[in-house]
Amino acid sequence: MNKLKAMEVFIRVAEAGNLSAAARSRGLTQPAGSQQVMALEQSLGVALLLRTTRSVTLTEPGERYYQQIRPILDALTETEETLLEQQQKLSGTLRVQAPTGIGQHLLTPIVVAFQQRNPQLSVELTLEDRLADVVSEGVDLAIRLGEPAGLSQVVRRLANVQRVLVAAPHYLQQAGTPARLSELAQHRTLRYSGLAAGDELTLEGADGKESVRLNPVFRANNSFSLIAALEAGGGIGGIQQPLVARQLAQGTLVQVLPEYRWQPLALYALYPTRRFIPLKARMLTEAIISGMSNVSGITMHPSLDPREK
Repeated sequence: MNKLKAMEVFIRVAEAGNLSAAARSRGLTQPAGSQQVMALEQSLGVALLLRTTRSVTLTEPGERYYQQIRPILDALTETEETLLEQQQKLSGTLRVQAPTGIGQHLLTPIVVAFQQRNPQLSVELTLEDRLADVVSEGVDLAIRLGEPAGLSQVVRRLANVQRVLVAAPHYLQQAGTPARLSELAQHRTLRYSGLAAGDELTLEGADGKESVRLNPVFRANNSFSLIAALEAGGGIGGIQQPLVARQLAQGTLVQVLPEYRWQPLALYALYPTRRFIPLKARMLTEAIISGMSNVSGITMHPSLDPREK
């Protein structure tokens, strides 16, 4: 038995509450991960886990063991990362999760360039709007949009992403250009599906907050499908400004009701709960900050210096 590897698997099980997820995060099959933990228990002469058909929980000795070895393994990781940082060579696997729109449009070229600068590093980039459980799924760095309320993981605020209402010029020529937010109720509208606010849109105008209930004729769970429908003249819709910068510059889309302000979306980095964030995750975060610092529609968080390395 490789005791250090077995301890690492046990730590993952304790944090994820799932043997299969813990084994996958260490590059093992579920039976191999289970064997590692069982061998560790045999060497200690105590049961660390209470296993049922649906869950895995820590026994009382397992909880004490976890609390005692977690700082030790963190210190070992920190020592290795410090040595690696001195050499500035990244290796191993970096698992990254990000929203589809921002991920495809902005983050993909940044991540590709980062991997090419670090050829010994293997990167797994997953683009999906589902919010992955970074602990149980072994994600090293998740980029999220929205407010990170209620999260227990380590969060770093990166930027604010502006949103705008847009439409194709030929749609506005046919249907007319709205002068007030309330007029959107008479227009064809397009929306991103799954919005927490439903079909009520609230923006900040000259007289304060105004709301209107929309009747969308088209919904999509993918930003690029939504943009295609907008360019086709399907109606008026809200979108993250960086995703339509090219269309606005070329005139295939124009901004609607620019005097109304949309609450920007927070863009933040999310790391698994741990005392020490791996160098590879920290360095990619810095690369993302640098790569986004001059993007139209993105305002960097005041505490960040985009030039910081």
